[in-house]
Amino acid sequence: MSETRSLEQFLDALGSSASTPGGGAASALVGALAAALAEMVAQLTVGRAKYAAVEERARTVLRETQRLRSELLALVDEDARAYGGVAAAYALPKGTDDERLIRAEAIQSALQAAMQPPLRIMERGCDVLRLADEIAEIGNSTVASDAGCAALLGEAAARAAGLNVMANVVLLRDEHVAGEARELMAALEAQATQLRERTLATVRAKMKF
Repeated sequence: MSETRSLEQFLDALGSSASTPGGGAASALVGALAAALAEMVAQLTVGRAKYAAVEERARTVLRETQRLRSELLALVDEDARAYGGVAAAYALPKGTDDERLIRAEAIQSALQAAMQPPLRIMERGCDVLRLADEIAEIGNSTVASDAGCAALLGEAAARAAGLNVMANVVLLRDEHVAGEARELMAALEAQATQLRERTLATVRAKMKF
């Protein structure tokens, strides 16, 4: 998300009748929120005598969550731009056979490009989940619930982005490309669910409920 645009402005745009931003951009923002929560738990772990034994691991989590937060925020705008390419392709003229052929090829190319940002959101969401899992295990137990929230949001980001992948995949004519995207999406969804379940099990044990 652009640094010049506030969260309120983004939500106004999201809730408007404009086609962008949409679900992909929202998924990226949710992923960034998940990364920030895991980052907070790491911040409250480093420098604490009680957690000196895991200091280096917590610092690594801290660096990685900061990096992922930035990447996911950038993907908010990348997703919107990619969808803009699809809209532009559909707007091409289709009055002649040649124009229809050019338009059809442009649409297929734009669809393949448009599924890349949500696929990356899914991948980064799973990366956030891995870090949430680690910091839930080693981090400050007083904020274990926040690590759990990070995991839930990370899974939501990944699975929601998956819907945006499929919105493009179902329109692809190249069955090989479509099949590869479906396989990757399914693997990432399964990974996200597994990591969320594992993290929440750790969080519940730490919170003793």
